[in-house]
Amino acid sequence: MRELWTESPAFSVTESDYAGRIRPSALLGAMQNAADRHLEEAGISVGRMLEHGLAWILMTTKLDLNGLPKLGIPIELETWNCGASGVQWTRDYRILGADGAELARASTAWTLVDMARRRILRPSAVPFPLPTSGRPSLAGAPDKAVLPGEDAAWTEAGSYTVPYSAVDCYGHMNNARYADLCMDLLTPEELRTLDLCSLHITYSREAAMGDRLALRRCRLGNELAIGAAGENGRSTFEAVLTFAQSSAASETENERGTVE
Repeated sequence: MRELWTESPAFSVTESDYAGRIRPSALLGAMQNAADRHLEEAGISVGRMLEHGLAWILMTTKLDLNGLPKLGIPIELETWNCGASGVQWTRDYRILGADGAELARASTAWTLVDMARRRILRPSAVPFPLPTSGRPSLAGAPDKAVLPGEDAAWTEAGSYTVPYSAVDCYGHMNNARYADLCMDLLTPEELRTLDLCSLHITYSREAAMGDRLALRRCRLGNELAIGAAGENGRSTFEAVLTFAQSSAASETENERGTVE
């Protein structure tokens, strides 16, 4: 297995947003697909894992952006397996533009799970040889996303019932779809005036098709915290999104000020 896996994902209109940018969920999906192909090269396909009753479960994603790539602009995706510590594996990613400039980077934490028993397994339980890269991790395994306390200005943000379209072959909501859920909780004004700088998601418990999640959000300065709980009241995921003022919005405001 190559230490560093590289590929050039092609994105379609269905993976773009209203501003012609690649949606964060599409980037996360491309990252997952690249990791799967990297493992397939070592003979560890998703199908083979399922035959052994095993699955890789994503625990935390930390994606840092220098701006969402535009649709139609070529990019290169790099990923490598950084190895395991305790029960947690770390896999890192870099997304590069055609000129080699870094557009985004991400660190992800995974665990190996016995699907029948729903138990986390130690790395020694992997039944196949799984080489790790000599390339160092960007920042080590990402910490869990930390939400503000209950005394913060939390507001209810409605509910979400996990649909057929969000569930993958493991029987639960795919990790990339959580990014869409988070972005859907932004107001039109926030979407117009803010640019996403980072997306930090911790997946606390799986959400199966038909599960209903109660959503809430808390805006603190340039951060938006999002939490979700199942009908039993237990947390399903925690997310923290960081933003910067949109340069396009700032230019528009400046133009308005000049006219006035």
